[in-house]
Amino acid sequence: MLGPRLRERRTALGKTLADIAAESDVSPGYISAIEKGTSIPSLPVLARITHALQVSLAEMLRSSNSALLARGHITATVGSESLAARGSELQIVRHCAEPGTNGHAPVLVGTGDVFIYVHQGRLEVTVDDGVFELGPGDALHGDRPKTVKWRAPGRTASTALWVAAAEPRGRGQS
Repeated sequence: MLGPRLRERRTALGKTLADIAAESDVSPGYISAIEKGTSIPSLPVLARITHALQVSLAEMLRSSNSALLARGHITATVGSESLAARGSELQIVRHCAEPGTNGHAPVLVGTGDVFIYVHQGRLEVTVDDGVFELGPGDALHGDRPKTVKWRAPGRTASTALWVAAAEPRGRGQS
């Protein structure tokens, strides 16, 4: 719901109803009613409020119940495929590698944690200076690693799910 997301953003910024009211030229009582869900703002009013909250109108209107279903992709062909919804705050990538191949993480590294779950095959993962051998059902969590590389040492293709924080908004976007 819109109201609770507005309140959550306002409190995360450490701002009061009066602060947002002054910045958006909307009464504190009206903002409170919007946050409680008893009033629905017009788009121009909501645009002023979201500007005061330093968040885009599109981001605030994005459905919190949006879901992306990907069936049958976990055993797809060689390569990487994003499974995350557009605009998601996570990168979720299914990566399948032929035996003997290697490369860098198929997700952005350096902005947050990285999580890897091996579905099938074997994967040798180097996280900064540590090397980890992973097999089916194994998972690895890298705490804000600087570099992540992989190698598929087995005799069969490996399929893994890689998850990381998405690139921060505003970077890499034109």
